[in-house]
Amino acid sequence: MHFRPRFLFPCLGLVLGWIPGSWGQLDLRLETPKSCYLQYAPIPVTIHLKNLGGQELVLEEAGGQPWLEMIVQSNDGLLMKAERPLVAPEVRLQSGESRNLPLDLAQYYLVREPGAYRVRASARGPVGETLLTEPLSFLVGRGESIWSVPRGEGKERRIFSLLKFYEDPNVGLYLKVEVPEKNQVYPARRLGAFLPIGKPAAEFDSEGHLHLLYGVAPGQVRLSVVNQDGNLLREETRQETTERIQLRKGPDGLVDLVGGTVILPSHLREKLSTLQARAGTVPRVD
Repeated sequence: MHFRPRFLFPCLGLVLGWIPGSWGQLDLRLETPKSCYLQYAPIPVTIHLKNLGGQELVLEEAGGQPWLEMIVQSNDGLLMKAERPLVAPEVRLQSGESRNLPLDLAQYYLVREPGAYRVRASARGPVGETLLTEPLSFLVGRGESIWSVPRGEGKERRIFSLLKFYEDPNVGLYLKVEVPEKNQVYPARRLGAFLPIGKPAAEFDSEGHLHLLYGVAPGQVRLSVVNQDGNLLREETRQETTERIQLRKGPDGLVDLVGGTVILPSHLREKLSTLQARAGTVPRVD
């Protein structure tokens, strides 16, 4: 008589699968950095894999079946339709080795409506054994629109909107781009932390790029420049001085940021300090 191995399914998102032969033992976990996400924004999850066995572990498609699948459901149990197939890469893990696979659920599943959802990761073994995580819950919510303007005509008409979204304990600022005539909504882009004092300023330049100026901390503002699809082109953060920081559009259609002093990212400040030290100068510390 032959006995097939049994699989244990503990709680807290941990699944230990005892797989025969060279597959060893798999530890499968699923995590997400936040519990709530803005509608149309990315929903990042991380699949943690670890080989707990003594031999190499190979995770790959077998018999036309993918080794990794995601199961996404609404809170009432409705299975979310996949918008496009998830193709997981082949993974080879040596004994004791770990690997993290990042994934944006919003790129693959129609998680669009505000509400509560849950997701599970499923890993398939070589002869059909299935390892399944416990459900990981998250929320999708609507943001509050604080600025919106249409651009263009006809089928290419776009609507640019700024939304603030409460991400306990902070507030995030997002940009959403819609093309109503095509029933198309680009993924909402998180611009960063937002200090909800005053109203963001916005200007379009002669190339149709959107320049956004908004507060990020007391005395600090950030400039974000995006293209027609909402993709980020550049960013700059400035500290307030006696001169007011503002966007200025010239008669040639170019948009400039005037006032304040530029705040360099920490890694650039470190490089600048190193160069100054080599040149025999000492960087100023404010």
